[in-house]
Amino acid sequence: MPDLELRGIPDRLYRELTAAAMRNNRSLNDEIVARLSEPDHREPVDPEGILDRIRARRGTIGKVDLTEENLRQMRNAGRP
Repeated sequence: MPDLELRGIPDRLYRELTAAAMRNNRSLNDEIVARLSEPDHREPVDPEGILDRIRARRGTIGKVDLTEENLRQMRNAGRP
């Protein structure tokens, strides 16, 4: 089996991989191999589909009047 050397791994990624290896009772090498071997099940992003869902939800909200006075009244009524 061929070897692969990684250089310049960001500190944060190294810490995440090391922590995951410990949680999974694996060596760092085995953790990396396991992650690289996992099939990628994520579906491609459909931006138009997302925008369609946003537009549909926006249509159900109705008009929101966010004047300074209305925001002050909502805040004073206990809203965040």
